Amino acid sequence: MTPLTCLGVIANLTRPRASRGIQTFIAAAAQAGISLLVPPDMLEIFPGAVPCFPEDFAARGAQGVVSLGGDGSLLAVVHAMASADLPFVGLNAGHLGYLTAANEEGFASFLYALARGRYVVEQRTTLEAQTCSATEEASCVCKNVLNDVVITRLEGGRAFALQLYLNDTPVARYLCDGLIVATPTGSTAYSLSVGGPVVAPTARVLVISVIAPHMLSARPLIIPDDTHIRVTADKEEEASAVVHADGIGHATLAPGEALDVSASLRPIRLIMPEGQTPYGSLSRKLGWSMAFTR
Repeated sequence: MTPLTCLGVIANLTRPRASRGIQTFIAAAAQAGISLLVPPDMLEIFPGAVPCFPEDFAARGAQGVVSLGGDGSLLAVVHAMASADLPFVGLNAGHLGYLTAANEEGFASFLYALARGRYVVEQRTTLEAQTCSATEEASCVCKNVLNDVVITRLEGGRAFALQLYLNDTPVARYLCDGLIVATPTGSTAYSLSVGGPVVAPTARVLVISVIAPHMLSARPLIIPDDTHIRVTADKEEEASAVVHADGIGHATLAPGEALDVSASLRPIRLIMPEGQTPYGSLSRKLGWSMAFTR
């Protein structure tokens, strides 16, 4: 792979360990010979870096964008910069770090490998969604969704009815608290917490999981990623639903209105360590390799 010697950086300064993580990263980048571009308001924290607005990273020679924080930080950077057409590098200064390529203790070795072209680029499916009604044109709700699109009742406390269509075929009517459409990357997020499957992050599928269904037969669905998904709330519902993308509220869905969800035509690219598989990370973070207690 092409050696990466210039990276744009966006850091989440609100993380409890942000200062220590940034210092570790700066030292590792300098040792690896990687120059850094940072937003002008972060220049004081990154001495020696070149000030540059994120939208200009590519024009100034950045070969990738580093998100320095946790999984949420990486999701925010992807949302903000997907149109830049640069690969993303997640470095974990947070807690779980399912999506990130290296933890703080691994910054030095990982950046050294990037500077010498020893890395892989993974294509990750993203989602886009739009609302549709009988009286209005389709309205785009969100794009570049790396984890999931979630539909829940705007006013909590009771279940509501959702109708699921796949490729215009009615599949199921759920009385539930909500529904999740997840990418393979997002299969280890909200979908996993409601009993969804763990999916290899580069698989060409989508996962549909129901939140607290009032029926024992409701099970997660794994479908091809070229499937067109439509979800409608019953017209008889008294309250609207809310649509969240990667944990951020984006729109409301009125009773009888439809939400169309599909895989984006252009996936995003994540830079990961050479030779790393997702299974080792899952085993460690989910505790699959823990010894039995006798």
